[in-house]
Formats: sequence, C-alpha cells, structure tokens
Amino acid sequence: MARLSRRAALALPLPLLARPTWAQDWPARPVRIVAPAPAGGASDIYARLCAQKMSEMTGRPFVVENRAGAAGRIGVEYAARAAPDGYTLLLGSSAIALAKVLYTNLGFDPVADFAPVSLLTLTQQMMVVPASLPVANLGEFIAYARARPSQLAYASSGVGNPPHLAAELLRAMAGLDMTHVPYSGDTPAFVDIIAGRVALYFGSVAPALPHREAGRVKALAVSGPTRARAAPDVPTVAEAGLPGFNVSGWFGLLAPRGTPQPVIQQLNSMMLRIVAMPDVLDLLARGGSDPADASVAVMALALEDSLALFAHAVRVAGIRAE
Repeated sequence: MARLSRRAALALPLPLLARPTWAQDWPARPVRIVAPAPAGGASDIYARLCAQKMSEMTGRPFVVENRAGAAGRIGVEYAARAAPDGYTLLLGSSAIALAKVLYTNLGFDPVADFAPVSLLTLTQQMMVVPASLPVANLGEFIAYARARPSQLAYASSGVGNPPHLAAELLRAMAGLDMTHVPYSGDTPAFVDIIAGRVALYFGSVAPALPHREAGRVKALAVSGPTRARAAPDVPTVAEAGLPGFNVSGWFGLLAPRGTPQPVIQQLNSMMLRIVAMPDVLDLLARGGSDPADASVAVMALALEDSLALFAHAVRVAGIRAE
C-alpha cells in the first residue's frame, strides 16, 4: 500500500503537488491591489481599507496601486493582464460589467479574465437637484423638465459609468429632453448642481448627504431596488414613479483568472472577516453603502447579474455600444 501510494503521488502533475505550499507560503512578497481610479475615489478608499486589514492579518505588505483613466478601464485591463500568481489583485466595481455592455472592443472580459474573490459593499446613486429648483419629489421634477424641453442639463461623473447610465435611463423612461454635461467626478459635479448650473445629478450617496443636510440640494430618489440605509426617508426611483428602474452596483475584490485556488480561498477568508468588522461596517454606513455577502459564489453571481441588469438598462435608455 505504501509503495502504491508513493507511485500514485509521483504520477500526479506537479501543479497539484505544489498546491498545499501556496496556502502556506503566500504571500511571500508584497501584494498589489489595483484601484482603477485616482486617490480619494471610492475604489481607492476601499482598496486601502482592504490593504490595511490584510496587512494586519498576514504581517505582509499589501499596497494600493492607482491606475486611473478611461472611466477605470485602464486599471482593470492592467490587472487582467497581470500574472495570475496571487500578487496582483483588483478592487473592482460593477462598472466593469457596464463597460462590457457598452464597448465592443474592450481590452478585457470581466468574466473570462477575472476570478471572483469577494464582494465588499453594495452601492447605488442618489438623485439630487439644486435646492432652488421648485420641485419636491420625482413626479414634480418630471413635470418640470417635460415643460422645458432642451432647456435643462444633467450632470454625470463621466461618460459610460453607472451614474451616467442612471441619468440616461431616467431620461428615457420619463420621456425627458435634457442635455448631458459630464464632469471628472463627484466634486465638480456637486459644485455645479449646488450653483444651479445643472438641474439633475445622480451622485454617490456619501458626498451627497452632507449637501442635503446643509440644505444645498434636494434628494428626490435613490437608483437601486431598495432604500439606502443612510437615507431611509428617500424613496427609490421605482417607488417614486418609475416602476422597474434599477441602476445599482457593488465594489469587490477580483484576481486575474488562473490565480491558484488556495490563494483565492485565503483571500476570501480574510474578506469574510473584514466585512464583519465593526469599524468597516461603520465606514460603509457613513459612505452610504451597504455591506455584502462576501462568499465567492455571491461575487460571481453579482458579476453575472450586473451584466444582465446593465444590458437591460442600456437597451431601455437607447444607448449604443461603441
């Protein structure tokens, strides 16, 4: 029996024999977490959160590498092309699914090029209008905009991202004629929405809340299927008058496809601990997002669901793939 077991072991492929050492030896050097956005953006904040917690857990350095540009596509493609050795990860978002829907010559495939690790948080946008606009709810805004065709503009934080899609879907479903004004992010968009230079903006919940509390903007709705925990009094767009409206998303951890499974499992185990930490839950709540189920299976399902959700929204909004 001993000789048979030894012969069987010798017949196994080398990668199988090496697998146990991955869990024991990884990480043996610094691990990069790519954030496909500039410093200060949501993916950067969440990447630094994961890097800090994982460094504390392993005693090894996890470092954030910002690769911004093209609405995040540059950083995502960079991570997709990295060696699948467990030393390059991506703090991705549902925007990679929207990119797959919008662009025919994308330099990466969100399903074929990445292995799911874990969700971190669920997200949506808050629809805000200037405090000076004479409307109190979504129905009044739609009536106001319909009475002023081609006279109003709406902001976005960039072309081809979920906030842009949310505004386009609203425009299409409500039959509005408005001009799109893209900005480089939430901050400049809020400057102009507060000043009344644009009439509508679907912005990140976290930066919208202080402006709402200070009376600088009105929050009319949120874009997802459920109300935001940080603003439970604000209805969803579907509740407020457009049934079926849903533009929601997520942030999560991905690895290049082919990353050893023991590494994926170890990363997922760490993420399960991270999303249960009280300080992390507090950070997510203050950021206007909700904690997510961190299992690998749910991460994979979230990616598939986002592809279907955005494909439907793009079709309804009448946006052409490029």
